[in-house]
Amino acid sequence: MNKKLAIFGTSGFAYEVADIAFASEYSEVVLIADKHTNVPNPQRIRIIQESEIQNLIDDDFYFAIGIGEPNVRERVYNNYKALKYPNLIHPRASFGHEQLTLIDQCKGNIITSGVVFTNNIIMGDFGIYNLNTTIGHDCIIGHFVSIMPSVNISGNVQLCDKVYLGVGAVVLQGSHDKKLTINSNSTVGAASLVTKDVKENVTVIGTPAKELNR
Repeated sequence: MNKKLAIFGTSGFAYEVADIAFASEYSEVVLIADKHTNVPNPQRIRIIQESEIQNLIDDDFYFAIGIGEPNVRERVYNNYKALKYPNLIHPRASFGHEQLTLIDQCKGNIITSGVVFTNNIIMGDFGIYNLNTTIGHDCIIGHFVSIMPSVNISGNVQLCDKVYLGVGAVVLQGSHDKKLTINSNSTVGAASLVTKDVKENVTVIGTPAKELNR
């Protein structure tokens, strides 16, 4: 099958998304620069302008959003909702019993090499699950989350929409009756340890993680 993928973004992460596409047997990959970005066109991957998207649609491309910031990723999607957004899953990610069936109900997720999902994890759309992240059983994950490399999420945790977890963060176990919850639009700093619920629209850092003064 001749699968082709166009990736919104021209940063280093967009190139990492391209690596997943190549590992997943996409035959052609291009990057999409927005109208405010003037990026030299390197030889390794062709970069096109956002104004050319209709040509990609006509040529039966799939699309991905290779942008780490949740709000920007959501904005791109809202501008281009009609495009085809498959889940991109690196062959070296691993999944527990029937977890791939649950992921197949979603769209636009990017799952990189070394990521481990156990089982019974409910996911939203357009999440980023970066290198060597682990996610435990019975978690609930919202839309447009960004989980950076080497994050460890224990079982019975809920991540609401547009949560951002920095590199190496750890989220401890919730319970079946009360999941440990990180609420919408909140950020957990790199290497922080989350031991209790996190409110909306805040940043927490440290061990244990505490809210930054506003």
